[in-house]
Amino acid sequence: MRRFVGVVAVLGFALSGCAATGEPDGPGDTPPSGVADPFTKVVAYAECLQKEGLPVQINPGDGYTMPLGTDRSKIAAAEAACRNVAPPGMYDKPSTEELDRYVKVAQCLRDKGIKVDDPTMERPQLQIDQQAPANLKELQADCEEKAGG
Repeated sequence: MRRFVGVVAVLGFALSGCAATGEPDGPGDTPPSGVADPFTKVVAYAECLQKEGLPVQINPGDGYTMPLGTDRSKIAAAEAACRNVAPPGMYDKPSTEELDRYVKVAQCLRDKGIKVDDPTMERPQLQIDQQAPANLKELQADCEEKAGG
C-alpha cells in the first residue's frame, strides 16, 4: 500500500510551536465551540477521494492509505476535485525553511528503513512507498524532533 501520511505531517508541522491551538488540553477536555478536530477535515477529504473513485482506506486518527500502483492521473484528478475540502494548509506551498525541514524528516525516515519520497514545493506531503510499520508515528515524531520540528 502507498501510505499518505502527509496530511497528518502537514498538520503536525503547522501546529508545532503554537502556544494556543484551541485543541483540548487533556482527556475529557473539549475544544471551544466552533473549533473542529483537524482529523475531521482529513476524513472529509479522504471520503471525497473515495467518492471520486480512489481506493482510499481511512485509518482513524492517523490519515489514510491507498494501494501502491493506483493510477497517478486518477489520483491527480481526484485531488483536484477534492481540493475544496482539503485540510487547511494541505496544498499550501511551504517556505524554503519548512521544505528543508520536511526533506530532513524524509531523509531521517529513509535512514530508519522507510521508503519515502522527498517532499517538493508542489507536493510537500510525506508519501511512504511501502506498508507503513506499526511504529510509524513514533519514527516520524523522532525524525520531526531531529529536524527541528
